[in-house]
Amino acid sequence: KLRAAHRRGARLCSICSGVFVLAAAGVLDGLTVTTHWRYAEKLQARYPALRVNPDALYVDEGQIVTSAGSAAGLDMLLHLVRRDHGGAIANRVAQRLVLPPHRDGGQAQFVPRPVAPGGSDRLP
Repeated sequence: KLRAAHRRGARLCSICSGVFVLAAAGVLDGLTVTTHWRYAEKLQARYPALRVNPDALYVDEGQIVTSAGSAAGLDMLLHLVRRDHGGAIANRVAQRLVLPPHRDGGQAQFVPRPVAPGGSDRLP
C-alpha cells in the first residue's frame, strides 16, 4: 500500500526506525535517508541501495522525508510546515510547541561534547 500511495504522489515520512518500513516497501532505493544514529549501520547493511546519512536530523528528498530520533521528527515536521505554508506559520507552530523555530536538517544528531557535570543529579 505504501508503494501504491507513493506512485499516486503521496508524501511519505518516517521518524527514527520507521525508515525501515519505507525501505522494506521498496520506496527508498537510490535515495539519501536518515535514521537515529544507533540504527544507521544496520539500515545501511540491510538496504545497501540506500545512501544513509547518520548525521542529519532529517533528509528531504521531495516526496520522501526521513528523520533521525523522535525529537528530530519535530524538526522534520516544522520543516514540512515551512515548506508547505511558509516561515511565518512554521514559526507560530514552533512557538506554540516551545521549540526553536528552525534546526537545519544537516545539523548533527548529537553534540559530541558531554554536558558539564553539575553538583547533583537531583532536581531542586
